[in-house]
Amino acid sequence: MVEIKDRDLNRAVENFEEMIEALAGYRDTLTALRARYESEGRDPATYARVIANNLRRLDRLENQLNGETYDLLRDLLDGTGVLGSVDEGSWI
Repeated sequence: MVEIKDRDLNRAVENFEEMIEALAGYRDTLTALRARYESEGRDPATYARVIANNLRRLDRLENQLNGETYDLLRDLLDGTGVLGSVDEGSWI
């Protein structure tokens, strides 16, 4: 990957990566919560739908981030690399 010299763009990339990691952590939390509720014998009517809905929402968000959003970020980085070459006078 190209070196990101712009502070704001660097922050955007770091936040994107952190968001992906955080969503994976939240998935683990939801899965553990469901297992705990099951082991405690709680009535699934009180939690199952909410957890399932959040897992589906999480899937949708992850798919969006790993799809079009990732592609746009990658294209932005490519453009930054081209601008870096132009600045250095090495663009052909």
